[in-house]
Amino acid sequence: MTTTADDLRQATDAVALLGSVFAENKALADAEVLAGQRPIAAARRLLDTRSARMAATIARRSRLEPGHSGLAAQQGFLSPQALIQKVTGSTKNDAFKLVAVGSMMADAAAAEKLV
Repeated sequence: MTTTADDLRQATDAVALLGSVFAENKALADAEVLAGQRPIAAARRLLDTRSARMAATIARRSRLEPGHSGLAAQQGFLSPQALIQKVTGSTKNDAFKLVAVGSMMADAAAAEKLV
């Protein structure tokens, strides 16, 4: 599944329409509150997908090749997960999951191209 910048833009625009003041939410009917959660979930899914893909790229660029120190090492980190944890402010566990999911997505995309 490929997402475009337009998909992300549409999702974040829908979230922006919900308003930014918590007090505004109190005036919403139950159906509006539930409907408001949908674009937030859609935007989160798109962002999570992009984040996983970026994590896989960071991991790939952090591999130690002969005569080359990887991206994580260049930035002073022992692993791509440690770099991602620092950049995102996430937990160590979440950084490992992000790299794992992103790597699986990259492997699946590469396998699709072979078929």
